[in-house]
Amino acid sequence: MIRVFDLHADLAEAIRPEYDSSSSALAERWIPLMNDGGIGWSAAASFFSGKESWQDMQACVRMVRRDIENSGAKLILDKQDLKAMPDDKPVFLMTVEGMCGIHDQPEEKIQWLYDQGSRIGSLEWNDQNDLATGNSGDPARGLTEMGKAAVRKMNELHMIIDVSHANEKTFWDLMDASQLPLIATHSNAKSLCTVDRNLTNQQIRALAEKGGLIGMNACESFISDIPEKRTARTLAAHARYIADLAGPEHVACGFDFGAYYGSKQSHDLRSPEQTQNFIEGLREEGFSEEEIKDIAYRNVLRFLEEYM
Repeated sequence: MIRVFDLHADLAEAIRPEYDSSSSALAERWIPLMNDGGIGWSAAASFFSGKESWQDMQACVRMVRRDIENSGAKLILDKQDLKAMPDDKPVFLMTVEGMCGIHDQPEEKIQWLYDQGSRIGSLEWNDQNDLATGNSGDPARGLTEMGKAAVRKMNELHMIIDVSHANEKTFWDLMDASQLPLIATHSNAKSLCTVDRNLTNQQIRALAEKGGLIGMNACESFISDIPEKRTARTLAAHARYIADLAGPEHVACGFDFGAYYGSKQSHDLRSPEQTQNFIEGLREEGFSEEEIKDIAYRNVLRFLEEYM
């Protein structure tokens, strides 16, 4: 079984319904499923839709950190931690999906997120906030002046910027503003599935030219416009398309498994125990075993080793 680094997992949403500060929802429910699917490393995303306050963000990030610690799993905080190979538990990387609660003091608040363990962050979800503009916001609006200050702080800390929910204006503003490579933790190719959240050929090439990564997203509506083709095999075709366009060294996994947030989608890549269906799809797409290991986990480890 090939181990996998999943760059996007909504673990705050998975933990919240069962959260108990004295135990671990991850250990009791989700880690066994990750082990079954070969998830060796997983992002642990704290998700914010656009309505949450700064206090809401703090409470969520603390919850995720505490649950990871209670699980007994390792947490990636620095480059040395990247050498921690998964054994009976995955290794976790804390991330932030959306920063709608930041209305002032962006440098101070991003420093707080970093100090709590967050190493990847998106300035927005689909919302439009004081930092940036997501897919559902004004198409003509991009990164704000406060957002540029946030980017500078994230670059200073080597906290990786995630562009997966940015609208096109914000995407290109971030490309200009960031001194470090960007990452799309959970996005596919728009040429194969036309939803706004997927990336154009120009965006894919730009991310690759800047040294970034693109994590393949298993959410059904981002895989295919045709419902019966929303499968792990079709997601592997996105990986092939992006690899042919920009190089396999820029392809990764960011599954956004629906099981974590209670999605009713029912295809063959809904939950972490189904991860190897994607690996088999990569084989069917003609990737070599070495290329599959790169896509599965080595590209991410190399990226973090260089830029985190």
